[in-house]
Amino acid sequence: MFGCNVAAGDNFYLSMLEITFEVFDTIKHLESFWKESDALASAMIADGRLPRIEYTFYQTFRWNEFVERYYSSQPAVRLGLKHIEYILVRKDGKAMAILPLMVYKSGKVEMTSWRTSGINNVVSVYNNERHADVFKALIGYIRGRYHGKKLRLFELPPSTPFTVELSAIPGASYTERGSYHIPLSDFEDFDAYYMSLNKKLRHNIKTRSNHFTHGDLTSELKVFTRENPPSNDYWKKIWRLFFMRKNVWRRRDITLFRRLVCSWETRKECSGGMKTRSFSELDETVLFVFEINGEPAAFAFLYLSDGYIVVPKLAIDTEQRAHAPGILMLKEIMKWCYDRRVRDFDLCRGEEPYKQQMGAVNQPVCRVMAKL
Repeated sequence: MFGCNVAAGDNFYLSMLEITFEVFDTIKHLESFWKESDALASAMIADGRLPRIEYTFYQTFRWNEFVERYYSSQPAVRLGLKHIEYILVRKDGKAMAILPLMVYKSGKVEMTSWRTSGINNVVSVYNNERHADVFKALIGYIRGRYHGKKLRLFELPPSTPFTVELSAIPGASYTERGSYHIPLSDFEDFDAYYMSLNKKLRHNIKTRSNHFTHGDLTSELKVFTRENPPSNDYWKKIWRLFFMRKNVWRRRDITLFRRLVCSWETRKECSGGMKTRSFSELDETVLFVFEINGEPAAFAFLYLSDGYIVVPKLAIDTEQRAHAPGILMLKEIMKWCYDRRVRDFDLCRGEEPYKQQMGAVNQPVCRVMAKL
């Protein structure tokens, strides 16, 4: 436990103001400032002073406290193969930013949440041109502290001072990728949103819906929360569907070996994977499942926080593709969202056609990799 560690040479003097750094190995020392930052960010987002992409659920104390709790139980952390560090940045004594990082004994340095689809970013409401000196100093500090290591920061907002300074590291690799969200607040209600969709898509939804009103098929949208969780056997169906679908995304043949790997991945996620565990510990989690004849045909695993939704996992059963379970599910979820005044629905990175079909707009994210 190093609690906080300020080494000689950790202070930077820019613009006649002192910029200093403290490094913590536990989030508990940062709780007060972090929660104040969350509250300020919420107010700034509400009145338009801060873009939501720059401060999402993954930047909140509640999420990062869970992440620390989750990783602290992992064998790799207990064995010392990796650990979390929180860099607190102050400017003239005022706390300005926190950067949570996972540091690997193998030499990698990454964001703690990068494996969970969604926006990763430095935790700060000051990540703007007015305070660009803070983030220039932070990158300088990172280069010194982690010299010789490989920095890999993914799913960042592309135009903030933090990202700009990151990409300016000599030899850094910078790439952008599409990330799509549905701006629900742009429409007065569900009907207005739905009528904004392509006429052909609306016709397709109506045609597929008729499969369940004029035949032997039945459908039902189930909603699970922390207070109403699915059974363990049901979780197995959900994650098996996801991992089987993942093989299709990667254009893999479904061999016996792949089925065995899928079964292993399913058991691993059900017995303590990050998503399943977060469902049992965070009130923000919601699981939607679109069933056909009583069996999962599509699901969306999401986090709802402060009127905004992020969807790190969504998949369909490819054997039910003809009935368009994914699109039918999303239509019903959008109704649910408008009933609860959800303002934005983040479908995360990836160029899948259904995202634009459902009215999502592209807000690119980037990844920066550099040998320090």
